[in-house]
Amino acid sequence: SWPGVGNLLVVSVAARDLAVVQCILLLVAAAMVFSNLIVDFLYGFLDPRLASADPSEG
Repeated sequence: SWPGVGNLLVVSVAARDLAVVQCILLLVAAAMVFSNLIVDFLYGFLDPRLASADPSEG
């Protein structure tokens, strides 16, 4: 919900401005990876059953 980023992406694709398209896609991908990483850490912190799980116990 960044103001104007979607419109900028559509205009950049139509104008074949690949540098802007690459930057926007890189920022979106980095935001997704970062948010997934934060959520994974929060799961272990908020749910003590996951923090003490031993993967070798199967």
